[in-house]
Amino acid sequence: MRWAIEGLEMTRAHLWKVEMDADQFRVNAYSEIEREKLNLINSTYNILEQLENYKNETIYFKQQRAINQVQQRVFQQALQ
Repeated sequence: MRWAIEGLEMTRAHLWKVEMDADQFRVNAYSEIEREKLNLINSTYNILEQLENYKNETIYFKQQRAINQVQQRVFQQALQ
C-alpha cells in the first residue's frame, strides 16, 4: 500500500511539474506572439510611411513637370 501512495505522490509531483512547464510555455508563447505583433505593427507603419513619402515625391515631380510644360508653352508663345 505504501508503494501505491509513494507512486501517487510521484505522479502528482510529475503532474505539477508538467503543469508548471505548460504554464511557462504558454507565457513564453504569448510573449513571443506579442513581440511578433509589435514587430508587424512597426513594419506596417514603416511601409506606410515609405509609401506616403513615395506619393509625395510623385506629386512633387508631377507638379514640376506641369510647371515646366507651362513654362515651355509660355516661352514658345513669346517667341511667336
